[in-house]
Amino acid sequence: MDITGFWKVSAVNAFDKDFKQTWKTSDEIAADDSINPMQKAMAQGAYVFGEDGTMISLMSKEFVPAGEGEPYDDTYVIAKKSAWKEEGGKLYSAAEENGEPDWQEMKPVDGGYELFGFQRIAKA
Repeated sequence: MDITGFWKVSAVNAFDKDFKQTWKTSDEIAADDSINPMQKAMAQGAYVFGEDGTMISLMSKEFVPAGEGEPYDDTYVIAKKSAWKEEGGKLYSAAEENGEPDWQEMKPVDGGYELFGFQRIAKA
């Protein structure tokens, strides 16, 4: 599957009221008032994967104080810029560990990918 382009977060491995982790869709998280606001923000995020190996993490403007953050478009601000790569037929995204890239496999799931073990993305 081609990773380049715009991908929306479709699910988050969220904590429920009993502090158990469970996969919930972005819509379920938006409707659940018991979910932590930071997890609500992550569930409304998106990613842009460039052909040049750049990966841009986006956060919905509704969770960012007015005037803060670098605008991406009318809906999102840029939360972070990092990288992705394909190696041995697998896709990897870079988290940062002490200023160095920490490459983690993006596991294929349900027509999309799981990132960092807590977000699932689907092509928008």
